[in-house]
Amino acid sequence: MQPNRKTTGYVALLANSRFEGFLWAQFLGAFNDNVYKMIVSFTAVRLAVNAAESSRYLAIAGAAFILPFVLFSGYAGQLADRYSKTSMLQITKSLELVTMALGLYALVNGGLGLLFAVLFLLGTQATFFSPAKYGILPEAVSESQISRANGLLELTTFVAIVISTSFGSALFEHWKLEPFRMGMTMLGIALAGTLFCLHIPKVPAAGRTASFAWNPFGEILAGVRELRTRRPLALTMLGISWFWFLGALFQLVLVLEGSEILHVAETRAGLLFTALALGIGVGSLVAGKLSGDHVEPGLVPAGSLIMGTFALVVAATTSYGIALAALVLVGFGGGFMAVPLNAYLQEAPAADEKGRMLATNNLMNSVAMVLAYAMLILMHGVLGWSPRAILAALGLSTLAGAVVVTRLVPAIALRFALYAIANTLFRIEVTGKENIPKSGAGLIVCNHVSYADAVLAGYATRRFMRFLMWKPIYDAPLARPFFALLKAIPIDAASPKATIHALKTAREELQNGKLVAIFPEGQITRTGEVGPFERGYERVLRGIDCPIVPVHIDGLWGHPLSCRGGEVFRSREKLFRPRVKVRVGIPVSSAIAPEQLREIVIATGRG
Repeated sequence: MQPNRKTTGYVALLANSRFEGFLWAQFLGAFNDNVYKMIVSFTAVRLAVNAAESSRYLAIAGAAFILPFVLFSGYAGQLADRYSKTSMLQITKSLELVTMALGLYALVNGGLGLLFAVLFLLGTQATFFSPAKYGILPEAVSESQISRANGLLELTTFVAIVISTSFGSALFEHWKLEPFRMGMTMLGIALAGTLFCLHIPKVPAAGRTASFAWNPFGEILAGVRELRTRRPLALTMLGISWFWFLGALFQLVLVLEGSEILHVAETRAGLLFTALALGIGVGSLVAGKLSGDHVEPGLVPAGSLIMGTFALVVAATTSYGIALAALVLVGFGGGFMAVPLNAYLQEAPAADEKGRMLATNNLMNSVAMVLAYAMLILMHGVLGWSPRAILAALGLSTLAGAVVVTRLVPAIALRFALYAIANTLFRIEVTGKENIPKSGAGLIVCNHVSYADAVLAGYATRRFMRFLMWKPIYDAPLARPFFALLKAIPIDAASPKATIHALKTAREELQNGKLVAIFPEGQITRTGEVGPFERGYERVLRGIDCPIVPVHIDGLWGHPLSCRGGEVFRSREKLFRPRVKVRVGIPVSSAIAPEQLREIVIATGRG
């Protein structure tokens, strides 16, 4: 069944009052954590007697918040897999009230040691909150909404950071001599968040029955062992950890950038964080929109490229305004990274192992952030690097990361780039995408009206599919490198041996539960009509019980990418992003004659 637009999309999510309560609860939690961290960071910088001591204090503050993730993530994951994530969120959220009461005492009585201790307690509360927060999404929303839900989660998180950095900076600048007021403000925010947490989605316990492991690292080691055989999940966690390493180092360096390079007061320095977080929030929302009903991993290398480029801009400028604008774009790229990685991490593990995997991820993220704090001490405190030099190093390393990701998954990166180009050139309307199997083998058969058909047919699913195509098209000078990266399978009619090899490759893909696509006409239509179907698909399917999924593409006849170019220049409708319809029909049995299959594809085009 095609997802109904009234039951999908951001509006539908926000219309759910329980999901809205969840967003508010985690928004206020992120807000309060960041306000307190900002106050402690500015206090540490003010008390430092030199640059080396300021970087050391900042690193200690960051480590105090992160250390609980290292120590207690194993426990947090087990509890999230054993009990209802709703209950876990409500209990851990109520602990924020106790922590903020202690924070009020620490602010009034002074002393960095006590402030750092409260940061440790805040980190402990966040450690137990996190697996339940991310794990509840796949249980509380439909699969088609998971990327959008993550987009809203990341957006609200970083909007909280946007407001709280400015709020915390202003709070410290105006009330640094009145700590009681600061503490009471944060205590009131904790109370509001706890009340919202009482009205969040109710989900049952995941049902894990294994005995509780008291060794906090045993559960994490089990998760790490599992990653050895699950490369996509391992790469996802590495990507998320890299994101948090960059974020932690950026946040610390920006404190120094504001005071040492831009020479601005605390409030304006806080706006640097605001710009970065605002960009992440907007980027997350756009990433959720672009992902649609699926997880779109191709956003990750694009996000890395954007982050790295504009980090170099921040490093090169001494203008406060340019730095703000560039930081928004750095954050925008970060949102592109965060949404697909988090969505995949929530979706891939089974229900009774979600907590373990999220806890393993939390520990990896924590180690990455501790490394970021150590890097700050090394680069700024020991080596004496300026904030600009550190930002330049971050930018270059992020660009290198984009290259590494692209090399690891070149087909995914290229496919996303092609989809982005296709969306720019055409208004694409896909119907019936649910007819393509979500798992297992499937042969996609499609009419052939243009050189863009492979991209457009692939647009109907986020599953990777390999295309059988005639060698003359595969060998087109500009297109061949792209077809090779997409692992297209060329068929050479002039070479029976090469044809047999191509068909054998396609059969092996289907036997391994993959998707394969073929254009049975054998060539792009010269008339605009669907031509006769060849029998090659029958040879691919011989002896394999596999559904055939008919696909019809309409709207490109007369476009320069078709064999009758030129109409695009005479028709306003075709010139400005012509509407292309990709219709996916109901799967049919593999035992079907070419003439019948052709009629089904034509009928699919009629809707």
